[in-house]
Amino acid sequence: MSTHRPRLTNEVQNAILAYVRAGGFPQVAAEAAGVPREVFEEWLTRGSRADGPPRYRRFLVAIRQAQAQARLGAEMSAREERPLDWLRNGPGRQTPQNVGWTAAARAATPVSNDSQAVLREAVAALVPVLLEALAPFPEARAALATAVGPLLADLEKSVG
Repeated sequence: MSTHRPRLTNEVQNAILAYVRAGGFPQVAAEAAGVPREVFEEWLTRGSRADGPPRYRRFLVAIRQAQAQARLGAEMSAREERPLDWLRNGPGRQTPQNVGWTAAARAATPVSNDSQAVLREAVAALVPVLLEALAPFPEARAALATAVGPLLADLEKSVG
């Protein structure tokens, strides 16, 4: 059994990066280049440390860049070959943080009166608990009281 431990040479790095750019997972790319997974992960760990050797830090950055290039290539292909899929699932899709143009309109889910009553009771019971928990923090307690004051008033009107 060989005790040869691969070294991070330009040749090894270039081979791994080429495989990653082609769409391979980094650990698989490393193994294809003759670097055991454990050794590859050690290199990445060394590169992630602020005081790590510059060669390993540059290697980590290059791996991340190669992954981004592979993904970008796939996204560009999807946009070219299947634009509707790209719009539904790609960068143009609707997310909570980003308004997109692909989300289908959804009907509002009606809430029954019973559900509303349960919800009102739960909120009404929760607010005093929160206010009590915030007693050691007078500024936070005052902010919460100010924020939920109108809500409590609405709850009292709808219940009573």
